[in-house]
Amino acid sequence: MFIGEYYLSHYFTNNKDLESKEKPIYFKVQNIEFHFITDNGVFSKSGLDFGSRLLLETVLNINSENLLDLGCGYGPIGLIYKYFHRETKTTLIDVNERAVEVARKNAQNMGLDAEIIVSDMYEKIHLKFDLILSNPPIRAGKDLLHRFFQESIDHLEADGSLIYVIHKNLGAKSSIAFCEGIYKQVEILERKSGYYIIQCRK
Repeated sequence: MFIGEYYLSHYFTNNKDLESKEKPIYFKVQNIEFHFITDNGVFSKSGLDFGSRLLLETVLNINSENLLDLGCGYGPIGLIYKYFHRETKTTLIDVNERAVEVARKNAQNMGLDAEIIVSDMYEKIHLKFDLILSNPPIRAGKDLLHRFFQESIDHLEADGSLIYVIHKNLGAKSSIAFCEGIYKQVEILERKSGYYIIQCRK
């Protein structure tokens, strides 16, 4: 995830003192079994979390030419999207160096060509995308979440969309209200078990 120096000892920071312990995980998406590597200090290291799964299931039928997975973790959102959309130019970013390392291994193991880089939010990104996907670290705080929304629009093409997942108890409705002040159109694409998939169109 993003955020870097502002928070300590979490998956959206770099804790180089945390012992590395890679392990394989397995899960299915659309009846296809995927094998990933995860590690200590990486978000949802035990498997595909519900929010990311719902996001994936919602967006896999949306076509993109140039996709960004913002806060990629070990890579499930961006890499599974790429698996089903091989023609899509795909970029994955995360501030967590260990997450980026295992995401690169996962891309290689899947035979997928994706750019995967360490970046604190958009610090190292100079491109624009037609689709940005994210399961953002909501618990990092509202101020930084607002920064995420505000900076995302600057990295979208004219008709591009940001699609993110957020739980209703962690600020779904307030995030919609904030984004309505920035984006041309904001809509709920899906909701399930308290999770909202929200699309913001530039």
